[in-house]
Amino acid sequence: MVSAKNNDELQDILSDILVNLKLKFIQPVLNENSRLLALLEDIKVQDRAGIEELKERVNQLEKKVEEIPLLVLSAIRDAVNQASGEV
Repeated sequence: MVSAKNNDELQDILSDILVNLKLKFIQPVLNENSRLLALLEDIKVQDRAGIEELKERVNQLEKKVEEIPLLVLSAIRDAVNQASGEV
């Protein structure tokens, strides 16, 4: 029969084993998961910034593309004006 003292000692031993298992095996995994989560958050922030920059560049490109027909018409007009002035 197990006495109360032996039972308490057994509980203490099991408790120590569980605490050490946590420190040796579980805590490093939790720490690495936290590190990876922080790294992923940093990457997400960088991705968002990159996407915003890309959107801005696309908007600028769209504006320039919209300006091209006006530039071509302006160049044609200038060429016609020069040609008619040379006559």
